[in-house]
Amino acid sequence: MKILDEPKAIRLKIMDFLSRREHSSKEIYQKMSRKVESKEMLLESIKELERDGLLSDERFAESYFQSRKRRGFGPLRIKSELIQRGVKENLFYSLEKEIDWSSNALDALKKKLNGKVPQETKEILKLKNFLNYRGFEFQDIDKAFSMLDKENL
Repeated sequence: MKILDEPKAIRLKIMDFLSRREHSSKEIYQKMSRKVESKEMLLESIKELERDGLLSDERFAESYFQSRKRRGFGPLRIKSELIQRGVKENLFYSLEKEIDWSSNALDALKKKLNGKVPQETKEILKLKNFLNYRGFEFQDIDKAFSMLDKENL
């Protein structure tokens, strides 16, 4: 593995990562820290890219949030994953405004059910655990099941 020792080489490598997808500053730091000679040079390159608008935690959070939401994950899981990636919690709350998580839970539930309505308590508990694992709050899970019941009457 080649150790990067020039600011230009560091910037180009970071740009290479950013050309594939958005990254948070923390992700870039973690990926690059083993590949650079000077951590100070890396931090300066990251700050420079942030000033230039090429690296943005806000943009990363928006992209990641939308991606995970589309894939059927709930607010608890998405928030936790964003925090692990170095995004501030208040960014999550600004993205989360006005989202009906119970309808997202219902969509994830329908996809999991594939047209089969659960009858036994054991099956229902298993599905509730699935939605809980996906990061939905209990009130959204209950609301999704009550909306499912109304649809199947």
